[in-house]
Amino acid sequence: MDSDIINDMDKLETDAKHVLNQLSELSTFLASPEGVPNIAQAFDRPLEIMQKTMSFDVSVFYKITNVVENSLLLRVVRLSDPAGFRPDLYEGKRLQICLSSPDYKYINEAIAFETRSVSVVNVPGRGCDIMGFIYLPESFGGGYLFGGDFSGEQSKVKDYEASVCGIMCNYLSTILIKGQLEDLAINDNLTGLFNSRKIKEEVDRICRRFKRRADNCASLALCDIDHFKAVNDTWGHLQGDVILREVGGILKSSMRENFDVAGRYGGEEFLMVFDETDGATAFEIVERIREKIQTHKFTKIDESGARVKGKYISVTISFGIAENSLPEDGAAALGREEWISRADQVLYRAKKQGRNQTHIF
Repeated sequence: MDSDIINDMDKLETDAKHVLNQLSELSTFLASPEGVPNIAQAFDRPLEIMQKTMSFDVSVFYKITNVVENSLLLRVVRLSDPAGFRPDLYEGKRLQICLSSPDYKYINEAIAFETRSVSVVNVPGRGCDIMGFIYLPESFGGGYLFGGDFSGEQSKVKDYEASVCGIMCNYLSTILIKGQLEDLAINDNLTGLFNSRKIKEEVDRICRRFKRRADNCASLALCDIDHFKAVNDTWGHLQGDVILREVGGILKSSMRENFDVAGRYGGEEFLMVFDETDGATAFEIVERIREKIQTHKFTKIDESGARVKGKYISVTISFGIAENSLPEDGAAALGREEWISRADQVLYRAKKQGRNQTHIF
């Protein structure tokens, strides 16, 4: 047998054994209760295996931030590209990929997402040669993509490399669910505020307390970003995500510790709960928030997700406030649905009468 062929076979066998050894170490590391002090470190080891052990030039993690109609929205969470083969990618970069007709550079990202598996369509010297899907339940944030990229024209992914990528994705799915279970179960992935389920639980908690404390009073505010559909239609859903995230940041920074909580109620709607606060006080707090949003310079991004220097977007937001307390006639306090419904009614009035207003029930 030709010696070159023997050497190639030996190399393939050695590479596979080495990768399997690394995979075994990764499994032990991720399974250890104290082995992964934070989620970022769970990413670092697979990136190293993909690049150094499996000899890919680039390794990358994407967070799936949203799926809108035919568009897949991604954010680069981690990237290892020491030689700079992919200048189009950097940590924090946001991408919008057309699923039906993806750019050649991102064809495997689109296929991996749609098939929920590993894609190995080779685009030598151009796009990712391998990309895997890391599953997370939709309520936990929707998942990640993980893959590697060869730069050579003759690059080819071996079968065992595709299998290893799939195994690492399964490992990471398990550790992400384990590590983020509590956080992702209560927080909205985009804004960092409570998610819809958790903010409703907070409303229920306060409603139950009315049965124990007759002197209790609380208020909630339902708010909606004005003309948000026009933002998406004009500048795209990536820009819409930026605005949602920055609005969430303003709301979170405006909450009084130990008294107020805020959550993303749905789409561009947010719900804020002001404990031990009457309607008049809540109105003052909300008006300050409304004015802060009105004057805020929201980050403008281009189609690739890069920030446009010197350009900003202005948006406004409308609020509806409803107070809840025990009536003097001895009737029960409002339940969650009726309480939120009252705030929704006056929010609709604020929108109808010109927007960028705060109305109280």
